[in-house]
Amino acid sequence: MGIISIVSVFSFIPILVKVKGLSYSYLFFKHTLLLLLGFVIMFGVHKVPNKVFSKLSKVLFYTGIVLLVLTMFVGESVNGADRWLKIPFVPFSFQTSDFAKLALIIYLARQLVKRKDEFHDFKIVGRYILLPIGLTIFLILPSNLSTAILVGMIAFVMLVLAKFPWKWITLSIGGAAALFMLLLTFAKFQPDVLPRVETWRLRIVRMFSDESTLDPSENMQINNALTAIKNGAFTYKNGALHGPELPGNGVLKHWIPEAYADFYFAALVEEGGLPTAIFIIMLYMWLFFRFIKIALAANNPFATYVVLGIAIMVVSQALINMMVSTKLMPVTGQNMPLLSMGGTSAWFTCIAFGIILGISREDRKTNAVETPLPSETNG
Repeated sequence: MGIISIVSVFSFIPILVKVKGLSYSYLFFKHTLLLLLGFVIMFGVHKVPNKVFSKLSKVLFYTGIVLLVLTMFVGESVNGADRWLKIPFVPFSFQTSDFAKLALIIYLARQLVKRKDEFHDFKIVGRYILLPIGLTIFLILPSNLSTAILVGMIAFVMLVLAKFPWKWITLSIGGAAALFMLLLTFAKFQPDVLPRVETWRLRIVRMFSDESTLDPSENMQINNALTAIKNGAFTYKNGALHGPELPGNGVLKHWIPEAYADFYFAALVEEGGLPTAIFIIMLYMWLFFRFIKIALAANNPFATYVVLGIAIMVVSQALINMMVSTKLMPVTGQNMPLLSMGGTSAWFTCIAFGIILGISREDRKTNAVETPLPSETNG
């Protein structure tokens, strides 16, 4: 995936070059360097025993909460949302939600194991499980609706797999849905008070509205994305078969603001066509299958829940990118893991992969110790 990312991102950045005034070579080497550093980080993380992450789960979670709060007050604004936090002394920023959702997965896995015999007690599960989930979602929500929904989805799947009582799950989902509808209604009548909520409402409205009634400029991103996908189709014209634009020859990437990130899938299909799209989808499905296999083979429930949580995070994030590009859900910002130009966000994906690789490594070591050699079994 790293090689695909380097080639494709180099092809998808012309609009970034034009708007930011940066050179192709600078963006290419920056992306390549960050990706290589990500793989180094992955290698280092996979050497850390998973019991270390279990012991540090609370520290990681509280750190994530502090970073989200800092982002709300001193974060860098991107497209009207404060999502980025500057790293001191280096020219890099990172999305604190990337750290927070991974920290929540580790924390939640720890609590689901530790509180298993106390699921019946609402005070306990409310304090140690439901409240941390709600707090994380609440702090992410003002700047990034899709990530907040993604965090909720990950938590939901982990709770179900841990056989968490449905009465508490239903109560939580009902409360969250009611609060969200209340926010949308309030934003409709007071758009200046909650501008980000009004943006969500308008995107949902456009999603289900008749295109003939919409201002084309308001739907430019998704219309260009759909046209890009159409350009990647195989067609038969004038007695000849015409295929996708091929790498480097895409047209719509010059007009899609986030062709290298949020609309990566659309730009990919324009230049690679359906075969490339299927290949990428199969890569993610293969990763998901491998994650499930590692989760089922893990030697403790904590490791199983962590791997499953990360698996849902990675695959869901890729699925959201594809669904946004094909207008199956409102426009929102989610990168394609390890493919989009994400900078430091790729590091958190690599950390997640490193944790899974570490769990797999420990499981293989355990099996090797427990499996006797033929000479031992023969006496």
